[in-house]
Amino acid sequence: MATKDDSKKKVQINVDRELADQAQLVFDQIGLSQTSALTAFYKRVVAEGGMPFELKMTPRQRQNLALDEALADLPVADLTTKPALEEWLNDKDQDY
Repeated sequence: MATKDDSKKKVQINVDRELADQAQLVFDQIGLSQTSALTAFYKRVVAEGGMPFELKMTPRQRQNLALDEALADLPVADLTTKPALEEWLNDKDQDY
């Protein structure tokens, strides 16, 4: 009778298909399986006591965030439709 191997734990994750396919191409080039790659990642997390790389926004992401914050203070949230734009332009109560 087969016994369950308690030294292993099955981990299931959902990853964007395109990202997973791109990563698989890299793994194939360096001779790693997905299991080996994730095991290596987990080992680095344990050794570092955290993520083995810096997690931060890219300069473009920071610019987009700053733009979003600046736009949030505008008196109009959405002028993407012609009726909304016309209503905003014709509103005599606006302070601009």
